[in-house]
Amino acid sequence: MKSIRLRLLLGAVLGITIALVIAGAILVSVFEGHIRQRYIKELDDHLLQLAAAVEVGPSGAVTLRHELSDPAFQRPLSGLYWQVADAGHIVLRSRSLWDEALAATSVQFAPGVLQESETKGPRAQALVRVERVVLAGAGSGRPLLLTVAGERGVIDEARCDITRIVSLSLAILAALLAAASWVQVGAGLAPLQRLRAQLNNLRQGKAARLEGHHPVELSGLVDDLNGLIAVQAQEVERARANASKLGHGLKTPLAILAAEARELREKGEVAAATAIEHEVETMNARVAQTLASVRAVGPRKAIGTRTVLEPFLQRLVDTMKRLPRGDRHQWSVSVIPRDAALSIDRRDLEDLFGNLLDNARKWARSRVEVVAKQKDGAIQIAIEDDGPGIEADRVDDVLSGGARLDRSVPGTGIGLAVAKDLAELHGARLDLGPSTCGGLRAVIQFPTAGSSVGSSGDNVASEKAEAYPLILRSHASP
Repeated sequence: MKSIRLRLLLGAVLGITIALVIAGAILVSVFEGHIRQRYIKELDDHLLQLAAAVEVGPSGAVTLRHELSDPAFQRPLSGLYWQVADAGHIVLRSRSLWDEALAATSVQFAPGVLQESETKGPRAQALVRVERVVLAGAGSGRPLLLTVAGERGVIDEARCDITRIVSLSLAILAALLAAASWVQVGAGLAPLQRLRAQLNNLRQGKAARLEGHHPVELSGLVDDLNGLIAVQAQEVERARANASKLGHGLKTPLAILAAEARELREKGEVAAATAIEHEVETMNARVAQTLASVRAVGPRKAIGTRTVLEPFLQRLVDTMKRLPRGDRHQWSVSVIPRDAALSIDRRDLEDLFGNLLDNARKWARSRVEVVAKQKDGAIQIAIEDDGPGIEADRVDDVLSGGARLDRSVPGTGIGLAVAKDLAELHGARLDLGPSTCGGLRAVIQFPTAGSSVGSSGDNVASEKAEAYPLILRSHASP
């Protein structure tokens, strides 16, 4: 069973059920004992009345001075009986016994002592019997055994009634306790739900660490998680710094090799120069792709990080217009709704969309369209141009960074591959296909968890221009 809530609830319900069943059995037993004692007390009162009414005449005959007060003794087979025995012989009996007699007890006991037992009645029904030996007559008196009996069904019926009442009451109590357990378990697990929400905020970039007050049982875990987050952030920054240093360290040797290639070309050694230039270009492309991927590892998300798309995309388009060929194209930007935003660091989005827009700038003939739409929290951004496009069987090669379709166009040929890597690092997907304009259509689909809608006023300041720095990895050509 994987659910903590379900396990706690089942444990609580099981414990409540066992406890209430035991409590119910004890209550019924206690009530039954109390009812039985009251019934025996009632029978003993009749027995005392009988003892007061019995007398032994001068001739030794046992007679009854007056009838007992309860009329049930006068009604045949009423369920309430008495009899008087002298030396084992029945000398007097109630009219309710008719011609029957109660079985005599085989136990010997002292005069005046109340004896309680059970026996069978005239109709073989179970009876509760009380007996007492009294001394009647002159002198030391004759020992007479007085017996009064009543149906045990009275006790059984009372027990059934009590059992029904107790069962219903305990069932209602069990339901209330189960509901209380549900509330209690929910309250107990609420800190875990809050912790989960905070972790989700961390993932979406709405928080940098776990904050707030946490129960003692979770405070250690929260501290450990915050420590892990801090260590991970340090490791990511260290990896970025090392990769950046490596990239800058390779620039000088590559520049020297490029210079050597130019000298060889000037000397007429064209084949050798071309081979060296090809290798230098390949190394530059791989270094740029690796640096772009490393830079995007562990997307930089901080409290309130949210990039409003319309001003952001418009600013990138304005930058593209200032680059070669960009001023010749007709650019359009459409964002629906206008306040649609992504919870992703602006620099990562600049790398991602900068590569896609730069690719469209280089290959478009006259028009580039940027359309962003949001539906059910998910955001789709499409960039279309009217250029030559990419053949379907070459898309995988282009996205892997292993193909440059036209070497006459400046660039490294890895821009779309870098964009694909960046999109995947942020949980998005990049698809390439034919455009309605006749060229290439690049579509990025961001999942619901990575997007949000907010007021554009929250981020206007962060979107104001600082021109997009086009670096090596942003110059893409298929």
